[in-house]
Amino acid sequence: MPDSSQMAREIAEMPDAVARLAGIGCREISQNIAGQLRALDPPALLTVARGSSDHAATYLSYATQMVLGIPVASVGPSISSVYQRSLKVRGLPVVAISQSGTSTDIVSVCGSFSSQGGSVVALTNSIKSPLAAAAGSVIDIHAGPEHAIAATKSCLNSIVAGLWLLADWAEDASLLTALEKLPDAMTDVAQLAVPSDVSDALGGASKVVILGRGAGLGLAKEVALKLIETCGIQAVAYSSAEVLHGPNAMLTGGYPVLALETGTKGAMHETLDRLRGQRARVVVLSEKQQTGHLLVDPLLDLQPIYRIVEGMARARGFNPDRPRHLQKETNTT
Repeated sequence: MPDSSQMAREIAEMPDAVARLAGIGCREISQNIAGQLRALDPPALLTVARGSSDHAATYLSYATQMVLGIPVASVGPSISSVYQRSLKVRGLPVVAISQSGTSTDIVSVCGSFSSQGGSVVALTNSIKSPLAAAAGSVIDIHAGPEHAIAATKSCLNSIVAGLWLLADWAEDASLLTALEKLPDAMTDVAQLAVPSDVSDALGGASKVVILGRGAGLGLAKEVALKLIETCGIQAVAYSSAEVLHGPNAMLTGGYPVLALETGTKGAMHETLDRLRGQRARVVVLSEKQQTGHLLVDPLLDLQPIYRIVEGMARARGFNPDRPRHLQKETNTT
């Protein structure tokens, strides 16, 4: 195993990657697409994605509903690729997220949406990909080359690019200001030590439940996936509300639970107290208050969490750059 990992280097590049999205060229593209969406004035929005990209879509789903006040639905690509069905999407925007832009089923469903009159916006790290060709509009997420199999900076930049689009669409001054502050805030937070109780709880764990609420559920799902693919840990993410509808039955006897308190205004406290009463081992990662926006500050947790995961993988003898049985570009049909 190498002395340092590509994953670690890419995690360290996250503030610079986010800063690129604030560049003049990126801002012009986002503003132009946002103007078209504002003129469309749709009653709803659809998303399509898989893996880490779908976790970004989950985050953006909550953000869209909070900022624009329109409902958001996730569409399974198999509707088109497996079942050969078309959906009535005329007049609806579709946000498709894929780092590589090559997955056959994502491209298939977006081609179907375009042919049915949907306005497909692709968020991708490859603007020459088949997905970009199938979309009506393309936003380059500008994550830069990402060689480690586990997506890190491309996942974050998918979220941030989507937030820029929402902020421009809604002409939301507070969100725009917070996004401008994000790169410097990430640089500041990168210097902070990871809370010892978090690293201690996860360090020797063979299983863990990650809790989020609202937009934070997308981050919880992303953390769980990273623990699974790089560390071989049984990890699963739940809403802190949904966990009480059955899954909490197993959270006893020191079962590790990592709670991401992300913009929830204390909504998780009752759940966490109940889990502690069941003798679950609950540790909380509280968000950093840097930009002052409840949709931007939670993103400051991703970089330190990714660092924890990378370190755990190496401590367990795994190569975080090359998880077993995985490849960088996953093509599903």
